[in-house]
Amino acid sequence: MLAMADGRADVAAGLDGQGAERPRGAGAWGSLLSVQDMAAITSVGFQPVGHVLGAAVVHLGYISRGGKCSVMGTYVPGTNLASAESGPFNLLLRKRLGARQRVLSRVIEKCRELDADGIVGMTLSIRPFPAGGTEFTIQGTAVRARTEIRPAAPFTSHLSAPEFTRLLRGGWIPTALVFGVALGARHDDLRTRGQTRRRANTEVRSYSELVKDTRRDARSQLEKAVTAQGADGVVVGQMTLHIGERECPSQEGMHDHVAEATILGTAIAAFARSPRAGDQPPLTIMHLNPAAAAPAGLHPDSAQPPAERTDPEGGIADRLRSAWAAARAARSPVASSDSAGITKRTD
Repeated sequence: MLAMADGRADVAAGLDGQGAERPRGAGAWGSLLSVQDMAAITSVGFQPVGHVLGAAVVHLGYISRGGKCSVMGTYVPGTNLASAESGPFNLLLRKRLGARQRVLSRVIEKCRELDADGIVGMTLSIRPFPAGGTEFTIQGTAVRARTEIRPAAPFTSHLSAPEFTRLLRGGWIPTALVFGVALGARHDDLRTRGQTRRRANTEVRSYSELVKDTRRDARSQLEKAVTAQGADGVVVGQMTLHIGERECPSQEGMHDHVAEATILGTAIAAFARSPRAGDQPPLTIMHLNPAAAAPAGLHPDSAQPPAERTDPEGGIADRLRSAWAAARAARSPVASSDSAGITKRTD
């Protein structure tokens, strides 16, 4: 049975991804996958096992008098980054990042309950809660590989099903959803106020510096998160920048501007890479219409037919199985915890 809602499909059938009859009482599974997404996931040896969601409502507070401003002491124009100081301003940054990590851990726990190997298509939603506070929500579709060998921990990824498929075929595997969050504040000094009150078009240098410094710090925090996962790189899915204003904690009646830069991405690691497309022999000619006339000087029978493509699922599944069993490093996202370097299904 195929149920459609808002352009997406949930499948409830008596067959698993390999066409075998499912045990009675196993129950139906839900997903956030479209028909195209479902086809992409199954083509590389995975099958959806359920929709997972995690949420938390957090009171973040507002930092004003307790914060730090560059005008304190001897004034030196510059951006105060929350990651480089202590106190309430840094605490607010840690709360914002901690809320994301808390919700992510709840989603991973749901994934483990479904005996899944990872989550694809994850989305992060942040919005005001009607009763007060801020609601953080992460959801996605848990998937399971059709192999007996398991990864050490479920992978998490914002990648859509087609993107996930292309990533695997390129020799990369997602490891974890990672965040880069930065807060920066800059005092509105005399020069800044003068530049904003001019009638002529001019750059407000302090605002430009605030945006540049905060975004750079967010990239630095993202890089640290990727390194902590033992991954090789990251693919970014979302970048946001919000500018606000606060009362200066050092000078009464003055104001500071505050920037919040966030980056969401998926850390990725390379496994047994397939030959690059550039290493494969080029196709001489490909007929889109077999009945069409051949170009002048070229006999139709002389064109080389395209080589038959091998089953992509088998090749990718084999490479994934080898990568998970190899346990290349102790902190590797594809490493296993037992002495044999593998974790096998018990069901």
